[in-house]
Amino acid sequence: MEILTLLSLILALGAIVALSFVGLRLREANQQLQDLQARVHSLTENLNALCSGAVGVDQRVSNLERSGRDLAHRQESMESTQQDRPYGEAIQMVQQGATASALVEELGLSRSEADLVVMLHGSK
Repeated sequence: MEILTLLSLILALGAIVALSFVGLRLREANQQLQDLQARVHSLTENLNALCSGAVGVDQRVSNLERSGRDLAHRQESMESTQQDRPYGEAIQMVQQGATASALVEELGLSRSEADLVVMLHGSK
């Protein structure tokens, strides 16, 4: 009977060691799970922040594109109206000594435009 008791003690001791080992591994796995959950939470917050930022950037890009189109349209309109105004020719005439009155008569500039061209490009 002593052998049976000794064998039972050895088996019980083995079971206790095995359960201790399993308990230790379970605690390690639980700690690892908590660490991974914290990382997932952090990554989720970062992803949410990036998505929010992307929405803001998208809105800014849309605004910039709209502004660019508006500016291009305005520039085209200004260029088409300025084609009627022969400023290059007026500058050349002023550099050759023409007066504001000559610019008004020959090129059809307004008096204020002619005075400005004379003031900016006339001989000093």
